Amino acid sequence: MKELLYYTFIETEVTGAFLVFREKTQNLVFASLGNDKLFLLGKVEGFLKKHEKQDTMYDLRELKEAETYKKSIENYTICLENKMPLPSGAIPFEFLFGTDFQRKVWNELLNVEHGHVATYGDIAKRIGKPTAARSVGRACGSNNLALLVPCHRIVGSNRKLTGYKWSCKLKEQLLNNEKENSLSLSRL
Repeated sequence: MKELLYYTFIETEVTGAFLVFREKTQNLVFASLGNDKLFLLGKVEGFLKKHEKQDTMYDLRELKEAETYKKSIENYTICLENKMPLPSGAIPFEFLFGTDFQRKVWNELLNVEHGHVATYGDIAKRIGKPTAARSVGRACGSNNLALLVPCHRIVGSNRKLTGYKWSCKLKEQLLNNEKENSLSLSRL
């Protein structure tokens, strides 16, 4: 069976984003950050090849008519620029990839509020695996829905920034943007 996926690339002041949508559900299934579209395309193609199953092959095509996905793309741009926290469901997405453990971690990351942080150990405790902080870290590193699954809000046990798939500098910028927006929203 062939699974049709559409991709687009957006650019913002913060960074670029490579977005992949599943045609069957019209949900976002992959979002990676960076400014080099061709590099990200190659990474996604390699990722999909690695995740093909015996009964599923992925057919990746460039999105020519974005009307169906226009609102999700606009909302992702807002999310990336952190102009405001987006309401739940503003960008329909699904976990097309990942192990059961990774999905459990990613679901828990969704509970870390805009403008707040949690530690890897906090997440491990919340999922009932208090000694699995390192595994939580690996699951965060495997997150393929940048920003929507907010692994950038997860910090080390000492409350300092630790690794981020797309760079610690970007992680710091995203957290600072969220913090500033949370402060300005609380003044309203």
